[in-house]
Formats: sequence, structure tokens, C-alpha cells
Amino acid sequence: MQFRDVVYNISIGTFAEIQSIKWPSKQSVVNECLMKGKPKDACHNFVRVLAKDAASEVLVCGTNAFQPMCRQYDREKYGEYRQILEFSGLGISPYDPSHNSTFLRDGDVLYAGTVSDFSGADPLIHRRNVSKLLELGIRTERNDVKFLNEPQFAGSFKDEKYVYLWFREQAAELDSCSRAIYSRVARLCRSDMGGPRPYSNEWTSFVKARLNCSVPGDYPFYFDQIEAIAPPVSGRYSAKDENARLVYAVFRSPLAGVSASAICAFDLTQITKVFSKSSYRSQANSRSPWTPAHDDMLSKHRPGTCVKDSRTLSEEAVAFVRSSPLADDAVHNYFGAPLSIHSGSDHFTQIAVDAQVRALDGRYYDVVFVGTSGGNVFKLVNLAGAAAKTGNPSYHVYTLRVTNEPIRNMMLYEGKPRGSPYSDALQNFLIVVSDRSVVRIPASKCSMFASCVQCVSLRDPHCAWDIERGKCTNIDQQPGHFEQDIVEGRGTQLCADPFRFANSLGEIPIADQPRFSHQDAPLTLSLTSKTNNCSCAEKSVEMCASGGSSSSEISSESTVSTLSEQSSVIAVCTTIGILSILIGFFAGSFYSRCVPSLKSKGSARSLSSPTPQPVYNGTPLVRPCAMPSGLINAYESTSKFSTFVPRPQSPISLQVEEMGTPQSRVAWGTSTLPKDYRVKQMYL
Repeated sequence: MQFRDVVYNISIGTFAEIQSIKWPSKQSVVNECLMKGKPKDACHNFVRVLAKDAASEVLVCGTNAFQPMCRQYDREKYGEYRQILEFSGLGISPYDPSHNSTFLRDGDVLYAGTVSDFSGADPLIHRRNVSKLLELGIRTERNDVKFLNEPQFAGSFKDEKYVYLWFREQAAELDSCSRAIYSRVARLCRSDMGGPRPYSNEWTSFVKARLNCSVPGDYPFYFDQIEAIAPPVSGRYSAKDENARLVYAVFRSPLAGVSASAICAFDLTQITKVFSKSSYRSQANSRSPWTPAHDDMLSKHRPGTCVKDSRTLSEEAVAFVRSSPLADDAVHNYFGAPLSIHSGSDHFTQIAVDAQVRALDGRYYDVVFVGTSGGNVFKLVNLAGAAAKTGNPSYHVYTLRVTNEPIRNMMLYEGKPRGSPYSDALQNFLIVVSDRSVVRIPASKCSMFASCVQCVSLRDPHCAWDIERGKCTNIDQQPGHFEQDIVEGRGTQLCADPFRFANSLGEIPIADQPRFSHQDAPLTLSLTSKTNNCSCAEKSVEMCASGGSSSSEISSESTVSTLSEQSSVIAVCTTIGILSILIGFFAGSFYSRCVPSLKSKGSARSLSSPTPQPVYNGTPLVRPCAMPSGLINAYESTSKFSTFVPRPQSPISLQVEEMGTPQSRVAWGTSTLPKDYRVKQMYL
């Protein structure tokens, strides 16, 4: 999410505005920005870094109308924020608010992947101690495409020893006639102190490797443009019967005219193995080809090695590791193939993972939430990680239509649900951020499914049918006897007698209860609430789900339908087609007999020849009546539902909304924001 001239502190529990910090650019700075030819909407202070150091200190950095600045604020006793420090944000915040950058705070040390000049031509990965303003810090080498070549950063994180940065860039290792974008993971040693002179302000441990997210085959289909990552998750994955620490990421296809997205996962252990075992490529000069480094040099000076004091390294060692930062081996997808592939204009933009959710079958499933450019949130289950015996590596549970804007950030947190009778009950919530709104959504929607068949067919690890209470509920909240089937969703078999639970509890028959089925319109949740300092309004939240009364297997590729509906549509279309052929035949026969043939060949072609149709392998492509937009859920083919959401036509007021519980809305005024900006980290 991108704010300009202001920072908001919002309570996750109540979703009310607690405090705000206003920091507009000075008018003289704005005037200078306009004189340099920048658009008026970009000449504001867009906040790009918001890092909380302690309970009372906050670091804020912004573009400041193309003159980046940082401020340190301290929260006083009564909640007011007091500015205690201001310094240049060069190398920390980008100049342009539309640039994709990332940052990571480690105590007083701040890591940033951004650009350091007005034109954006000097990308860098920079580390700086924000408490020592006179120190220049450490950065990647300037004007050297071996390190960074027009990067767009997707995220960053650290572990005990390393800092990892994920980005996409122009592939410099290709020959001069080729041009392609590759996704990378770069690694730095946290103990890196720079090299000996003259390399005292440059990294000695920087290495990077290509990320391979592709559909395997003789001619793999690559997804080379990384968009976002989720924080690392740990678990024991039955697919390989081993513990692993995975980073889930969403990618896009770089091919022109092919709009496709994919989800891949990468193991940090494998990343470490690539950097420690792979050979490295080097380039003698900008015109020479990339060649593997000599083994004798690798044995003496392996790139990426962490040392106690890098300033004591020899100049020979530093020169070698600086000339060979690119690993020859790629980091492969942990599951061998993408967990999910999505086609259509509504591409993946963000991802969050609820790791290792235990189901009733004893397996542990990763539940994946994916945000899209159309404002939707897909909920999926990773079946491959649990070694479920199914032909699909994942299952698409349902889609939430959250907003009409691209989703810029998502994060999961655990809190107590409102109105819960269990004092120790905790529930996962999903925070969804777009350009003008912050939305809180429960991670599960179990209560919206009224029957046992619907609940079991949902295949959601969070949900199960409570036999004693006769309702679909979150199995983490309370003890009981449940029905659940994640692998196959056999709702019809497990709930063979849908009246046995309801009648035994004295409830009305399920047939008379409100149901959510595939032939019905999308379920709408009407939510309202009021707070002391917000304007109130009613908002409808639409949800499409896979559960219901459909007897056919549900996948995730096209529009809402059932097997019977599809048969009816086919029969009607067939009848209409036959009648159209007969009418056309008789009309053509009458026309050929009664109307003299045209003498002009060109005129005849213009009147009677059909419009040329696209051809693929000699066969004309047929344009369907309704384009299916949806999730190709690891190669399923049956229909599910549409995820189309109309895009907004004009800017709207910034809002804070909550879904799934009483909703509040805070109007903060109209804010015009760039459409292509993506926040890489958020601190609420």
C-alpha cells in the first residue's frame, strides 16, 4: 500500500485509526520536482520505508518529491509522535514512487534494495547503520550489470547468518543478441564488513542464482518474472519425507501475449547447497562471453563465504569474488512443478501462507492465499506437500472478491474472533492491502456452508462438519466429532444421509436451510458497524466456493456451472446451431439462384468471404461464448467459477474495511496513486 504525505497507525483488533504522522514535502521541493519534468501526482512524499525499531521508535523514509528523506520518530507518553532525527534517504528510499524496492531492518542496521539516483539508472543493495549518519555503509558495485541489471525487487528476509533478497532483472549472462528477464535470489553475509581498500564500501559476500519456476518437459515453459514472496515457513513435507524451510513465491510469464501466473516454492537448504556447491560464471569484460570460473580459484576463494572480518581478505580474493557473483546452477522448484497455474488478465500479485495446518486425516497442509491484480483472493491447499494421492498438486478452495483494485500486500496474523464463547480461542486473519484500502478477512469461512455435503466438499483444512452440533465449523476452536476429507472432498459419500445430523439435534431439515450451491448466485455477506471516528456504510462481500450440491468434480478454470447446467446449455446450443445451418443453407440457395453473380472478384470476396480466423496447427481456433478466467489448478479441466471483478473508473477515498465481522470504514480523503506500485513489506 502506498500513502503520500502521511503514515497511519491502525489497530488490527478494532480497525480504528490510533494515530497518524503527517509529513508533506516542502513547497520549494515540490516546485523543483515539477521543474524537472515530473508529473504533479508524483511530486509528493510517498512513504516507502516504515520500520519499527523498539516499542517507541519508528523510522520513516519517503520519496519526498524525488529528494528521498528519512525521519526517526519517538512515541511519547500520551501517544504523540515526536521527530528526533532527519537525514538523507539516499540509497534507502527510491526517488520514483513507482519503483519496486524492498527493505529489512536488523537493529540499527537497515538493508535496502532500491535505486540511488534521480533517473533510476543506479540500482543497489545497500546496508547502512541509521544510528551513525556519517558512515556510508556498504553497497553493490556501481554501474556493473554483473551484480544488478535493472532489478525490480520482490522481497527480503534474514536468518541467523544471511540476508536474502528476491528480485527479477535483465539477464546479463545471455549473448548480446538475446534479451530476457530472469528471477533471482541474492544472498549476503550479515557479518560482511566490506573489503580492504579500495573495496571498503563494497560487498565481499554478494552471490546470486536464478530461480527456476517452470512447467517441466522437453521444452519447459518458464515463469521468469517474480512478483512477490511469502515469509519462510517450516514443516515436514511428506512428498520428500524431510523437514524443509520453504519460501513460496508468485511468478508471471514474460512472453508477450501470454498472461499466466504460477506459484512455486523454494527450499532454503537447496539455496545454500547451490551457493556452496555450484560453479560460478565470470566475464572478462563487457563484450566477452560468460564462462565458468576456474576450479583452482573456486577452491581457494569460493564466492559467498562468510568470514569473521572481511576487511582482512586479500585483494586477490576480493577481486575474484567480485568478478564471479553468479552461480552456474539454478535453484529449482521444491515440488518439481508449479503448485498452481492461473491464466487470464487477473494475474497473481501477492502471496501469504498458513503453514502446516493439521487436518483430521493426520496430514499437515500448507494453506496458500494469493492476491490478484483484479482485487481477488484465492484460497488454495497444497496437496503435493502432504503427499496426498491425487493427480493435482493443489486444490482451489474458493475465491473472495475483496476490492476492484490490485492487491499490493497481504499478511496473516492470529487473534481472537469477536463474539467467541471460548476465552482462549484464536483465529487466523488475513490483512489485505490495496492502493486505497486495508481489509481484514477471517482466514476461514466455515460458517457460510450450511450442509454436511457442502462443508466436506469444501476441502478446507480449516473447516470440518461438526456431527454433534450439525454445522460447519473451524476445527481449531473447539473439541468435538467431525467429518472432513481434504484429498477427495467426498461429501456425498461421508454425508450419505444429510438428515441424520440435523434431525437428531432437533433442527430444521437441511433441505429447508439456506444453502450455497453452484447454481445459486454468489453468496453476499452484508456487513455494517459504527465507530466513534469513522463514517459507516454497508458493503457486500462476494464469495465463490467449491462446495455445494454439484455432483461433478470441482476444479478452478472457468465460470459458475454444474454438470446438469452444462448439458442443458450444450443441448440448446446444438439445436440453435442446427437451425442456423438449415436457415443459412436455404437462404444461400435462394440467393445463388435469384441474384446474378458479381463480376468483380474483389467485390465478391468482400461480400461473401468470412473474416480470417486465427489458426493453430492448421485448425481454426473457436472463440467461446464466455471466456473462462480462472485457476488452472495444476492441470484440472472441469469448470468452477469466474473470478472477474470490474475495475474502478475513478479514484475513491482511502478506506479501512473489515470483512467477515462487523465492518468499519474510515474515510481519509481522496488519494491518487500510481497503479504499478507494490509494497514489499508492511508493519501495522
